[in-house]
Amino acid sequence: MPPTPRSLEKDAEGQWVRRWSGADWFAAVDVWVRTELAGAAIAVTGGPVPYKVRFWATVWCYPTDHGLFWFKENNPGQAFEAALVGVMARELPQHVIAPLAVEPVRGWMLTADQGLTLDEQLAGADVDPLPLWRRLVTEYAELQRDTIPAGPALLASGLTAAEPEGLGETVHGIADWFDALAADHPLAVGSLDDVRRAADNLSSWTAKLSGAIPLALDQNDLHARNVFSASPSAPFRFFDFGDALWGHPFVTLSCVQSALVDPDDPGSWTEDDARLQEVKDAYLTQWTDLAPLDLLRAELDVAQPLHVVHRLISWHRLLVHADETEAAAWSLSPHHWLAEVARLFAPT
Repeated sequence: MPPTPRSLEKDAEGQWVRRWSGADWFAAVDVWVRTELAGAAIAVTGGPVPYKVRFWATVWCYPTDHGLFWFKENNPGQAFEAALVGVMARELPQHVIAPLAVEPVRGWMLTADQGLTLDEQLAGADVDPLPLWRRLVTEYAELQRDTIPAGPALLASGLTAAEPEGLGETVHGIADWFDALAADHPLAVGSLDDVRRAADNLSSWTAKLSGAIPLALDQNDLHARNVFSASPSAPFRFFDFGDALWGHPFVTLSCVQSALVDPDDPGSWTEDDARLQEVKDAYLTQWTDLAPLDLLRAELDVAQPLHVVHRLISWHRLLVHADETEAAAWSLSPHHWLAEVARLFAPT
């Protein structure tokens, strides 16, 4: 059964939601989707559902005689995802969901439904999360290791490069973009002196990295809602790579820690919970052919805070394509990541 559409958000009057709700846009998409499905001997059996429409992406669901199929188009800042997933399906098919069809020029992707996400499977279940998360990070590290030799092909898809040694310059560039906004623009932040000091300090921070770990894909939004598993013991399949970057792979563990340690959830783990270190060590163990575990733990301590820079990069590449309605609707997020960059790398 097709899902119930999610309610529109405060960016509903912005240019992207209006485009993706328009008849002309939908007519072109509908022809493409039906053509691709028909080519695979799949028939549409009901009306398409606009499941989720935000300024960063739209997702539509098509009911067919072979189950549900999902269409996605991203904001231009993340339109590379379709091409990226196409490359990943070719180079490392054991880790991702292969799309039925990809149109890389327009950033279109059509994928068969995979059932419940891992988060949905666990909802209300009496399951010990520790073995699950140990396996999740283990298989995710395997995915990252497999992206290393495929790096040139992944970068050719449009994936953003975020080499640690260049992050300071990148943050300065983003600060320049914010500085150029009009004073009354919803994203205007006033002084960015702390952010610029943080950018200057990033060079000395990233110099502490050992150089033992090669760059790899950072999914940059890893949580249980972006993972499929056909059964509790089946291999994981990862999806939703719109926020992805090419950088230090260990940065991803900040997402995992945020998923497990939630100050607003009394049932979540605490930062000093021994289980959190077990999860981290399960991940790091997949890299011990490159360095001993104690060095990898030290490497993680340096790499993990860089997550705030990675998140700032992914928000910035969306916002350069946003109008003021969209910017006002989501201003809290980029402002948060700017503040976090300053807090971590230019503490007062």
